[in-house]
Amino acid sequence: MKKTYLLMAVAALVLVGCKKQTFDERVLAEVEHFNTKEAPKRLDNSTTFDSMQYDASQLKLSYFYTIEADIPADLFPREDIKQELLRNLRQSLQLKAHKEHGLTFHYKYIEQPAGVTIIDCTFTPEDYK
Repeated sequence: MKKTYLLMAVAALVLVGCKKQTFDERVLAEVEHFNTKEAPKRLDNSTTFDSMQYDASQLKLSYFYTIEADIPADLFPREDIKQELLRNLRQSLQLKAHKEHGLTFHYKYIEQPAGVTIIDCTFTPEDYK
């Protein structure tokens, strides 16, 4: 009889310990992993993916980039890049679960060495559906 109670107690502890991660916890873990293990990540000759941030209260995932370019700000193709970001977001299979949860995606590009923000755009579920 004592063994039965002991086995039941152990089984209950195992079940409590097998708590499934919530969506927010999973996204926060992905962000933390990227920021500590992969960032900064060089994407091409002039673009670096610096970091990510997740605000669970606003369901907002932010991406921060640095651009090292000698393109004058007035000639930088902001609208073309914004449209490309939106197109990539719509087609992304990696972000399928994020989109299904209705996340807002925020992209910020800062030009170096001046430190000027050249792109700061946000896409809501209405934008990418």
